[in-house]
Amino acid sequence: MKPISHMRFLLALLSSVLLLAGSVFAYPLLGSTPAAATSASAAGSAGSGSTDAEGNSPDGTTSSGDDVSITLDEVTPWVDEKGTLTVRGTITNPTDQAISNPDLHLAMSTDKLDAGRRIENWKTDQSQNRTIADLEENGPDARKKAKESGEATDPMTTVDADFDDEIAAGSTSEFTISVPAEQLGLRKSSPVSNWGPRGLSVQVGDSTGRLASAVGFSTWYPSPEFDKTKVSMLAPVTLPDHTTDGIIDPDQLEKAIGKGGSLSAIMKVLNTPGIGIALDPRIIASFESALAELPSENDGAGSEETEKPSPEGSESATTGPDAHETDPDANSNDQDSADGLSAEEAEADAEQRKLLDAWYHDFLEEAESHTVIALPYGDPDQASLVDSDLKSLGAFAQKQRSLVTDVLPEAKTDIAWPIAGSAQRDQLKDFAEAGDETVILSNAQQPSLSGVHDDAHSTTRIGSDGQSSINTLISDSALAQQSAQIIGSPHPASGISELVATTAAIQAESPYRTRHLLLPMPRTAASVNWEKTVEAVADAPWVDPSGVDELLATDVAPRGLLQPPKDPKSIGTKAVASLAQTRATQKEFNSVFSDPGSANTRLDRELLSCTSVAWTLGGNAKRCADDAQAANEKMRNSIYLEKGSSVLLVTGEETTIPVTIVNDSPADATMSIRMKAKTPQLRAEPTETVVVPAQETMRVDVPVEGIANADVPTTIEMIAADDFVLPNSETLLVRVRADWENIGTAVVGLGLTAVFVIGLIKTISRGRRKIPEQQLADAMARAKNDESESR
Repeated sequence: MKPISHMRFLLALLSSVLLLAGSVFAYPLLGSTPAAATSASAAGSAGSGSTDAEGNSPDGTTSSGDDVSITLDEVTPWVDEKGTLTVRGTITNPTDQAISNPDLHLAMSTDKLDAGRRIENWKTDQSQNRTIADLEENGPDARKKAKESGEATDPMTTVDADFDDEIAAGSTSEFTISVPAEQLGLRKSSPVSNWGPRGLSVQVGDSTGRLASAVGFSTWYPSPEFDKTKVSMLAPVTLPDHTTDGIIDPDQLEKAIGKGGSLSAIMKVLNTPGIGIALDPRIIASFESALAELPSENDGAGSEETEKPSPEGSESATTGPDAHETDPDANSNDQDSADGLSAEEAEADAEQRKLLDAWYHDFLEEAESHTVIALPYGDPDQASLVDSDLKSLGAFAQKQRSLVTDVLPEAKTDIAWPIAGSAQRDQLKDFAEAGDETVILSNAQQPSLSGVHDDAHSTTRIGSDGQSSINTLISDSALAQQSAQIIGSPHPASGISELVATTAAIQAESPYRTRHLLLPMPRTAASVNWEKTVEAVADAPWVDPSGVDELLATDVAPRGLLQPPKDPKSIGTKAVASLAQTRATQKEFNSVFSDPGSANTRLDRELLSCTSVAWTLGGNAKRCADDAQAANEKMRNSIYLEKGSSVLLVTGEETTIPVTIVNDSPADATMSIRMKAKTPQLRAEPTETVVVPAQETMRVDVPVEGIANADVPTTIEMIAADDFVLPNSETLLVRVRADWENIGTAVVGLGLTAVFVIGLIKTISRGRRKIPEQQLADAMARAKNDESESR
C-alpha cells in the first residue's frame, strides 16, 4: 500500500471540513424557509383586520386562516313584524380533513342589547343565546317531511347549504338562513319596551363540537312610536396620493370615475338625501387641469381664445417631470395632432376628456343640493401643520379653498377638521385666527355631560380668559370607528349590522328625546362599502338623515371641557423636517422659472399631498416625504449645462465661448450665464438674460477676452433673476495663448531677412580680389616714402 503524501492528506482534510461546514450552514437556512413563509403569511393575515378577545374580526369571523371559518355576506340589519331575517354567508374548510355530518345553526341573544357596552360584552360572551334556526330542523329534508306530515308552518324557517353529509377538505360552501319575523320568538306587544338590537351567531360544528362561528346583529323593530334620532353624515371627497405637481393624473381620474372607482362610489353616496360633502380642492384643480383645452393647430391668429384656463400653477402629469419622452420626429407625421399624439392617441384623449367632463359637471350639479364643506388643499393634517415649520404651508392650503367656491359658491370655507382626538386648545385658537368659525372634534375630547349621547353642536373655550370660544361639531367616536372598519373590510355585512345596532342602542338611551348626531366617513378615498354603509344607516326607521346645515342651525348643547389628546395621530417629526427642508430648497430654486409663483404653487400642492390625513393615519407620511424629496431633487437636476471640451483662446482678442443650456423641466426658465475664471489671465462677462423654453435646449455665447498666456480653469454658472446660483454648474479649461499667427509671420520674415543678409555678405566676400603679399608690402613702402617727402 502506497503511503499518503502530506499534500493529499491536507486536501482530503480540507474537503471534509468544507463539506461539514456546508451542511451546518445549509441546515438552518433550509429549515428557516418554511418558518419565514409562515411568518409572512401570519403577518398578512394580521394586516387584514383586527380581532377582539375571542378572535372576532370586523367581518364577524372567529378563526385564523388555517382553521375552518365563516364569513357573513348578508345580515338583515333590522326586522319589523312583517319582515324576514336573512343571514347568508360562506363556510371555508382549508384543512386537509373533511367535516363529516356538519351541524349549522343560527342563534340569537336572549336579551336585547340596548347599550353600546352590552353589544361589546355580548361579542365576547355569547353564553346567553337561543337557537332560532338549525340545518337539521329547518333544512331541505326537514321541511319536506314537515310538508308531507302536514306540520309545516307558513312562512317557514329555512336553512339551505350547498353541502350534504360533509364539507370536503379545501372546499368552500355557501349557506342561506331565513327566519320570518313571527318565527323569531320576539314580542310584538309593548313595542317601545321590546324593540332593540339582538346579537346573532352563526355556528358550524361536527361531533367533536363547534368548529367556527361568526357574529352579526339585527334590530327588532315592531313599529314603536318615538322621536327619531337625526344623523348628519359627512363624506370626504378626496383622492389621497402623492403626485409631483399636486395634481391627479387624468388616467387616475378616469379610473376613479369608472366602475368600482372611489369617485364613482361618491356619486352613489350622494343619492342619499342629507349627506354632506367635505370636498378636497385637489379634486377640482385636477379636473380643471385635465379638461383644459389645448389650442388647435388650425386656430388662426385672429380667432377667439377658447382655451379654458387651468387653476394657477396646475399641470397634468402628461406635462410634468415624470412625463414620458416623445419622439422628436413625432410631429413630422402628417397624421399626428399638433401636440405630437397619433390619431389613435388623440381620439383616446378626446374620449377621456369627454368622460371626465361628463362626470365632473354631473358631480357639481349633484353637489349643489348637498351641504359642501371646502377642505384645505389635499385634506392635510391641520393640527400637525399648525405646530410645525410648515405652518405657512397650512395657510396656503386654506387659501386654496377658493377653488371650491369658484365652482360651488355656497360651499362653507370656515370649518376646520383636524384628525379626531388631535386638537389642542391653542390650535383651536389658531384656527379661529385663520377665519374658521367651527371645528369638528370627537366626543373623546369634548364628552357629554348627561351620560348619554348629546347633540353634536356645541362650543368650547379657546382662551384662558374664558371669554373667547369657537363652535364645535362633535362626531361620535364609536360610530366613526365602526364605519372605518366597514370601509376596510372585504365582507362588510357583519360590520354594517353592528353599526345599525349601535344607532338603535343610542336611540334606546332616550327614545322620547330628539338628538342630532354627526357621523363622518373615514378620511380616505371612497369605496363600494360607503354606499352600503350610508344606505343602511339612512334606511333605519329610527334614524332621520339630516344635512350638516341643519345641524349647524340647532341650539348649542352644553358639553364638557376640551380634553387633552391622548396619543394623538400626527405627522412624524422626521417627515415634517424633510418636507420643510424640501420646501425651502425648492422654493429657492424656483426663482429660475419664468413664473416662480406657479412653480411654488405646484411645489406646495405636491407637499400637501404628503400631509393628508390619510397618509398620517396610515403612517406613510415619511415615505411620501422621501418621495417628494426625490422628485424635487430630480426637478433641480432637470436644468443643467452640457459638458464641453477645453477651449483655445488668443490673448488680446475679445470673442465668445458657446455654452449649451438644457431645460428638461416642465416650465420655462429665465437665467443668465456667468463664467468665473480662477486666474486673472482670462476676463469674462455675464451674458444677457435668456429664456429657455421647457423641454428644450439653448446655446448661449459668453463674452471673454484672453489677457495673458495660461491654462485657466473656469466655472460656468446659471444665475437666476435674484442672483441665485443654480446647483448644476460646470467646469471648463480655457487655454489662453499669445497671437501665434502674427508671431509666426514675423519669425518667418526675420528668418528670410537673415538668410538674405548672410547671402549678400557672402556674395560681396566672393567678389573682392585677393592682393599678393609682395605687392602689398611694396605699396605700403611707397606710401611711407610719399609721406616723408611731403613733410
